[in-house]
Amino acid sequence: MSLTEHFMLEANRLYVGEGIVIKGQISVPDTLVACGALEGEVTVGNLVVHETGAMKGKITVARKAEISGKVFDKLDVKALLIVRSTGRVDGTISYGLLQIEQGASIAGGLSSTDYQAEQKSPKVDLLTRKESKPLKQNISSGDGAQSSKLPALSA
Repeated sequence: MSLTEHFMLEANRLYVGEGIVIKGQISVPDTLVACGALEGEVTVGNLVVHETGAMKGKITVARKAEISGKVFDKLDVKALLIVRSTGRVDGTISYGLLQIEQGASIAGGLSSTDYQAEQKSPKVDLLTRKESKPLKQNISSGDGAQSSKLPALSA
């Protein structure tokens, strides 16, 4: 299969080769692979920025972003953001989940969004949890008598 046939079969994807520069509004339903440079408002399903790739602008990723190159300005990743050891992200960054390799560079504001994974962790309600035995403490009143009252909790 030739390279042209390979990329024609992958509908809804965009590959930006090294040395290519694209500016403007870009929307890719599936995956954007950036080995070149992109600038503008970018909306994608998944994003891969290779070591030679650079992006600048408002970048919104619906699922996963893997950064080995450079990303500047605003990056909003709804699910998983991976910054590889060669990656640099500088700007306002929001993510659902974050993975950073040693050597990666991140500068700017970081914020976590309310990402809900497929498997939810069990919540423990501390206010309604029942102890197996009631907690009792013996308190001496100073005259040798003991009481089994609990001390008052102060706020």
